Amino acid sequence: MTPIAAPTLSRVALWSLAATFAIVAPVFGEPIEAPGLEGTLAAHNDIRSALGIAPLSWDAALAATAQAWADQCVDLAAPFGFIDTNPDRSDGYPWYVGENEYASGGAATGVAAVAAWASEAQSYDYDTNSCTLICSHYTQIVWAATEFVGCGIASCPGLSFGNTVVCNYGPGGNTGGRPYEVPEPSSSAGTAGVIAALAALGRRRWDGSLFR
Repeated sequence: MTPIAAPTLSRVALWSLAATFAIVAPVFGEPIEAPGLEGTLAAHNDIRSALGIAPLSWDAALAATAQAWADQCVDLAAPFGFIDTNPDRSDGYPWYVGENEYASGGAATGVAAVAAWASEAQSYDYDTNSCTLICSHYTQIVWAATEFVGCGIASCPGLSFGNTVVCNYGPGGNTGGRPYEVPEPSSSAGTAGVIAALAALGRRRWDGSLFR
């Protein structure tokens, strides 16, 4: 991988929901976004709106889980240089919790993270429900069954890509099937809408980003 401008990385992992944890009720409402995360919920919902998908609600419990994990700066698994995914993020929730991570060697914000993840729309083919490159961060954003999101932001000076945004989603996506349904299976109109939404966020595909 070759960095372009300030190097950034993003990744998502899927884990099974264990059945023996206490239930944590969703805590949602008006977002209380930490500095650096201002506009993160709105950015998610701009992308979903372009496809006619219901908006997400901010969930304070998911945000607390994401923030607590980001603050730990755990980097024990290859590839190294940015934080690992959180294997325990579903603990205590009534559903599987999805996760998107964005890490940068430069500045990191919630809006920049969403724009980077959403730029994967150009790698997603709705007709075949497949990706030409990585697109699982994008499909999590537009997963129609997901209702809640909460994000955290942290700086990990010891890591090469130490400025990190973590977003958790419930119920998590990428669990099989298409992320959303349209009357006539075609991704062209939806992708155009997402590209327009990205333009409104002031981002371009691959602008200062790396993907795995």
